[in-house]
Amino acid sequence: MKAIITGMNGAVAPYVYEALQKQGLELVIWDRTRIPTDDEAAIRQFIAETKPDLFFQIATGPVEWLSHIVKVTEELGIKLIFTSTVSVFSEQGTGPYTIESQPDAEEDYGRYKRECEQIILNHHSNAVILRLGWQIGSKPGANHMFDFLVRSHEEKGFIEASSKWYPSTSFLEDTAKVVGQDALQYEPGIYLVNANPSFSFYEIVVRLKDLHEMDWQVKEITSFVRDDRMFDDRVQIPALFTRSSVS
Repeated sequence: MKAIITGMNGAVAPYVYEALQKQGLELVIWDRTRIPTDDEAAIRQFIAETKPDLFFQIATGPVEWLSHIVKVTEELGIKLIFTSTVSVFSEQGTGPYTIESQPDAEEDYGRYKRECEQIILNHHSNAVILRLGWQIGSKPGANHMFDFLVRSHEEKGFIEASSKWYPSTSFLEDTAKVVGQDALQYEPGIYLVNANPSFSFYEIVVRLKDLHEMDWQVKEITSFVRDDRMFDDRVQIPALFTRSSVS
């Protein structure tokens, strides 16, 4: 099988790329310097000439880019896997969320992902939408929780973490398996990907501190109260800290 993958400069796509490689897929990386996101003819030509079986849209980019991708992959019968986010739910609300929960975000990023989801649902008959939580990597230098914590401690000398906030989150390696392997078997639709059954953000930070043997000062706060966890029995992902996902 052959797949096109976008977003290789981000946090999630490199892990998905590795997971797909292990399955023996032939992978083609979208290079925006060669194929502009606003040129429908170039997009169509690239996808048609590549002839992929799968298209992994992991990158963020203009809504128009996604619209072109959706149109071409639908016409050519290519399965689309799109990574969305828990941020489609409003920061003013609280969960936990299920597949029946209605997206209501008005914040920029959440509204953008809501619009992307709707385009896919309206115009693609074989697409899997995966709503992801905050990803946990093992090294600084990318957009994930561990990097955020390292930078926060460097800037402030401590980390404030709420014991009243329950985020949706998962280790990147486990997320990559869902995106790059499990999702290939999913029926078209929306799926919620979260590995956190019960940990507060404070508990997660303390666990990561111990796992990485970091000399962090972690301050517990209770002023931020919210439950962002997503639950979906159809998605099988190891619960946080049930095994060592940190390399």
